[in-house]
Amino acid sequence: MEPVFPTFAASRPYTAFKQEMTRIGLFLPKETVEDLSALSRYFNDLLNNPKSDFGRMFWKTWAVKNDGIKRYKSNRINYKFKQMMKVFGEIKKNVKVHKLPMWRTHFTCQNCGKRCYPDKFDRWYFDDQYNYFCNCEIVDCESKIGCIERDLSNNKQAIIDKKRELRLQLLRLDERMELLVEKEKKMKTIRHIEKMKPAFENMKQNGHYKATRDQATRALKDMEKYDAWFQRERRNANYKAPLGGAALGGGR
Repeated sequence: MEPVFPTFAASRPYTAFKQEMTRIGLFLPKETVEDLSALSRYFNDLLNNPKSDFGRMFWKTWAVKNDGIKRYKSNRINYKFKQMMKVFGEIKKNVKVHKLPMWRTHFTCQNCGKRCYPDKFDRWYFDDQYNYFCNCEIVDCESKIGCIERDLSNNKQAIIDKKRELRLQLLRLDERMELLVEKEKKMKTIRHIEKMKPAFENMKQNGHYKATRDQATRALKDMEKYDAWFQRERRNANYKAPLGGAALGGGR
């Protein structure tokens, strides 16, 4: 029955909410619509009673607007039932997506600890000449849904482990990159040799001490080794001259 209010003013919020319930409910999820604790039990029963004209019109509007149910010409179609059948069909599709291979449907019975294949007749399991397989009348083993859920959980964990491995690889790559950047900076210092040559030449000629002049001379000689490193055009030690010509190579 309808709730009783002490005054007419006290009943206004409830009456206004009740009058706008259809429009408000269109924006609510199905779980909330099915149990509106803010309303009276009478109103909830009216909303979820399939024989109620109000409930029938509400679910028609809700199912067509929110759940993609097509609008039928008949006025007696139970749209809530149509919505329930749609949800059930989607659940069946979701389960069929994950197909278990045959070898994954062989489980271990918790009663006897042996391999069992309870869902399909198999001659090997039935004959069981060597007492390898379960012969319990009622097996206690993992369900198919449990097996699928475990597969999904294992696949998720495999992805998590792969992501962790990739993150470690990225960290190692970052470390290698830092080393390469540092080596690159050090490698660029070789170009300072050309700028240093005049100073060493001056020290070789005008050094105050003979030891200093000798060190400058040896340094200039070492610098000559790197001159070829800056040259793009240089002799090919593996060049083979045409017949009749002088050969160049390691034999010179």
